Amino acid sequence: MGYLFPIHLSPRPLRLAEEHLPYTLGIDVGASRAAAAITRLDGPHRGAPHPVSPVSADPGQFVGRIGDDVPIVLGNRQHNAHELMASGIDRIVEQVAAHHGDRPARVTVTHPPTWGPYRLDLLREALSRVGLGGAALVPEPVAAAVAAAARHRIDGPAPIAVFDLGGTSVTATLLRPAAGGFEIIGRSETSQHPAGADFDDELVALVTAGRPDPVSRVDPVTGWDDLAKLRQECVQAKHTLSVAPEAVVAPLQVRVTRAEFEELIRPLLFQGVDVLLRALSGAGLTPERLGAIVLVGGSARIPLVRQVLGERLRRPVLVDAAPEATVAAGAALLASRSLPEPVNPVAETVVMAKITDETVVLFPMDDPDAVDEDVQVEEPPARPPVETEPPDLVPAKPALTAAPRGRRRRRKASRRGLVIGIVTLLLVLACAYLVLQYFTTPVGGGL
Repeated sequence: MGYLFPIHLSPRPLRLAEEHLPYTLGIDVGASRAAAAITRLDGPHRGAPHPVSPVSADPGQFVGRIGDDVPIVLGNRQHNAHELMASGIDRIVEQVAAHHGDRPARVTVTHPPTWGPYRLDLLREALSRVGLGGAALVPEPVAAAVAAAARHRIDGPAPIAVFDLGGTSVTATLLRPAAGGFEIIGRSETSQHPAGADFDDELVALVTAGRPDPVSRVDPVTGWDDLAKLRQECVQAKHTLSVAPEAVVAPLQVRVTRAEFEELIRPLLFQGVDVLLRALSGAGLTPERLGAIVLVGGSARIPLVRQVLGERLRRPVLVDAAPEATVAAGAALLASRSLPEPVNPVAETVVMAKITDETVVLFPMDDPDAVDEDVQVEEPPARPPVETEPPDLVPAKPALTAAPRGRRRRRKASRRGLVIGIVTLLLVLACAYLVLQYFTTPVGGGL
């Protein structure tokens, strides 16, 4: 049964630092493809969900047949749809474990929001039989809202809408923030149109326009393979037009522009908006009350989808780079949040140990000098006499105390002034003596 899920994991080798690191796994199994994402519990990418893929699968149409009493015939055996789905989920877990070095610590699987207790119990029992009894089941829009809130920081009590544009259907769900995540408001609205398959049909019709009907001229032996190849090329062209202005459909060498493609699918997108409006009406809400619209699903990559939703509802539209993996990423986040806290968390590093009640020993005593009567206290031994001689004491010289700095400066200045005064007086006396000698000495005297 495992061949129903041919998972193609990325050939990128694991880094040594990432091998055997604990992780949680989120799995979203849709009608046209499966997606998986992990959240590391340790290492450099801790807490950030990312796809483990590209992951692709072809689970067939049995997802929508969960709870159907009519079995699905494969070869010469009959199987229930929930058994096939559980087998496919188990195969995804095994291949992811082989790719990442160990099994996940916790697995969360998403399911359509329209499922009731009966279908959920069938899937739980089937998962338990394949060894995944501990897997949690969450609605797809709840996981999508959790992923969007983690990436886009959705705050506030305003409700949000999840618009899931998948390969075979479109589903609109309203949610409001709740403890630890989100809860669904009212009931989800779903429709088979529009969907990614409708866009593929429009592209096939465009590239075969003016040519004979490809179905009527199919060769009974080999022609169906050619027709399937043509459709696959149109699917690839649709993906290319999401990032490029034009694409070429290889088998017919027909060039298609993004403008041509958008003109074809715009009426279909208007039908999708009507699905969301019905969900709003059923919940008693108007578009103005929405905090945001979360766009998920493989066809959410088409730029016109975001544009039409924003223009018609006038609310912000949030879409990830890989919208087909948004639901799986939210499931991986929810799985990580469901784990208990580590038993031995990293101890706090301190310079000195903290003083707590456990590290302090108290001895309560009412009287510090009180002695317990039950305690026998012996007298200390007598100290032997010690003879000592008085030392020869030399009279200490009086200590020289340094004069205050200010006083020293004043004394120095006064001494300098005294010296200058004496020198000045001597000069004055010398000058007076010379003048007296000049006037008292007779002219020509002395001979």
